[in-house]
Amino acid sequence: MGSIRRKIILGYALLAGGVAAFALLAWGDLIYLEHRIEEGIAVSAFQESALEMRRHEKNHFLYGDATELEQALRLAGETGTRLVEWSEAFAAIAPELDPAALGQALERYRSLMSRHREQPSPALALEIRNVGHEISNAAEHLAARERATLAATVQHSQRLLFLGVGMVALLGIVGGQVLSRVAVRPLRQLEAQLNPIAAGDFAHFPLVSADREIVSLTAALNRMLDELESRRRQVLHADKLASLGVLASGVAHELNNPLGNISSSCQILLEELDTTDPATLRQWLEQIDGETRRAQHIVRSLLDYARRRAFATATVELKPVVEQSLLLLRRSLRQVELQTELIAGLAVLADPQRLQQVFINLIKNAVDAGARHITLAIAPAGADNWPPSPEAYVIGTAPTETRPGVVICVSDDGPGIAPEALPHVFDPFFTTREPGQGIGLGLYIVEEIVQEHDGCVAAASPAQGGARFTLWLPAAEAQA
Repeated sequence: MGSIRRKIILGYALLAGGVAAFALLAWGDLIYLEHRIEEGIAVSAFQESALEMRRHEKNHFLYGDATELEQALRLAGETGTRLVEWSEAFAAIAPELDPAALGQALERYRSLMSRHREQPSPALALEIRNVGHEISNAAEHLAARERATLAATVQHSQRLLFLGVGMVALLGIVGGQVLSRVAVRPLRQLEAQLNPIAAGDFAHFPLVSADREIVSLTAALNRMLDELESRRRQVLHADKLASLGVLASGVAHELNNPLGNISSSCQILLEELDTTDPATLRQWLEQIDGETRRAQHIVRSLLDYARRRAFATATVELKPVVEQSLLLLRRSLRQVELQTELIAGLAVLADPQRLQQVFINLIKNAVDAGARHITLAIAPAGADNWPPSPEAYVIGTAPTETRPGVVICVSDDGPGIAPEALPHVFDPFFTTREPGQGIGLGLYIVEEIVQEHDGCVAAASPAQGGARFTLWLPAAEAQA
């Protein structure tokens, strides 16, 4: 498995190697340029000696000064010495110039000057001028070639510098692109995949890179998502148990009636056991049995609602689920006028316990909002009841004409929903009530359950007031 750290180290090593190679190349070029400059200084000194020698020669022939002659002889010797010392360099600078022939010309010049010192003559002076002219021309040619060579060397150094800087820059750009592809791009992909978490989507992250660090980070994020999903379910279950506590108080009151009837029948039966005829005894026993079954039904409904079990669907008729939900909410609905419009036989493929939780949460939400009249209607989905209204806020898979479904509508005459709050009513922990009056999970649970059933939920606040929540669920026949 690859590693971003290893790739970064390798990239830095390659960059450092490129810089080191460029530095060595530049250092070698500077040494070469320094050598060329030293040769240029030698050529300049050689040319200067030759020109100075000719100047003293001309002064001697013009003024007849013997001192000028001696100076010319001395400079001829120094020029010859420099020629011998730098003969190889001079030959490299000007291959067409023969250092040996130039040295012979200098020796001849010195010899002629020595003879002229002993016995001057016009012919000898002319020959000295010719040889001196030959030497000065050679020195000027050598200096010209040296300047051209030095200029070429400087241009070569400039090209080498630009090439080296370009290579280092290219290496840096390529390294940056590789680093972006290896590290930055996978991190940006992970960043983009983190956004749905805010909306409650805890789907696992796909692997966006084979590098060890990205793999470890992805695995850690997926473990975090699993933990978040587990905690989310715990919070939802805790809210459900809190609702259960409210329901239990109502159920306890409902149990008092059948338990009181059972107690009264048992006391009468004990008092008149010996004097009552068998038909009356049977009637009292049947009443006790009926009231016992009624209490059992109430307790069973409460236990079914509280039981936490895996999501499992079955063909569920909606009318009995609604009636069972209203049984648990009977005490909460004492001050509320509830109108139901139920059609027998309508069924969906659903988890009955979760479906019951949907009805309880929607009705409790209307009651807690202050509604005095609630309407619960269930009908087959059609063109007249879906979509519920143009201004409704809809979440979930939109129904189509090829998917038969059932529409469940819960409306109330409460204060309604503000337009700015409508897109947030299904968000977790969003509530418009006073602190301590609710934690904002009821409608979120409704939306979660509807999404689990591949359905659709819509919230609206009609112009006439109140709130209306409309659910679309696929019909059982379509699901099967």
